[in-house]
Amino acid sequence: VFNSTFVESYSDAFLHISVDASGSMSGQKWLNTQTCVAAIAKACSMIQNVDVVISYRSTQTSGASRYGRGGKTYPLMMIAYDSRVDKINKIKNLFKLLHPSGTTPEGLCFEAIMKEIEPASKDKDSYFLNFSDGMPMFGNDDIDYHNDTAIDHTKKMVKMIRERGVKVLSYFIGDDYDMERSTSTFTKMYGKDAQFVNVTSVLSIAKTMNKAFLTK
Repeated sequence: VFNSTFVESYSDAFLHISVDASGSMSGQKWLNTQTCVAAIAKACSMIQNVDVVISYRSTQTSGASRYGRGGKTYPLMMIAYDSRVDKINKIKNLFKLLHPSGTTPEGLCFEAIMKEIEPASKDKDSYFLNFSDGMPMFGNDDIDYHNDTAIDHTKKMVKMIRERGVKVLSYFIGDDYDMERSTSTFTKMYGKDAQFVNVTSVLSIAKTMNKAFLTK
């Protein structure tokens, strides 16, 4: 009698999840997106060879008075979770304290975290998963980041991410009105990687990602 042992092996993987934390993501969009992000992180925590980083992008005002006057606004990029150093309980305990506000400096934030996104190699797959509900926009006394300037710059940053061998998956989170209004510009930035999902179906993304990680 012979016993056979079957060992299933999967590629190592790195996943960077970037979440739009602008004010327009408030309400059900934010709740469903956060639930999806937490589900993906939890699933990956049970897979030995998948590393996950979760970041949020928005804006912040510094030097303002107690009434919000007189300050200067800057893009904000926050690394909220890194499975290589953080426990999964960090998501359970702290992510409920996160709330969206500000505008969407999309490409500026992507440029800021470019070195944080691991390039793909023969031994590791790399993914960049983006959640967004609006077009990139930001401005202060020094920067006018709107319309074609912001769209073209974001497109350039996404191209640079792809050139590192990273698989980009970008989801526009909205309702029917949002999608109809923003389809052309979102597709211009993300090309074939642009996906449009209704806010009520965001959780299906988690299932898609989990399936991708279990591909041999």
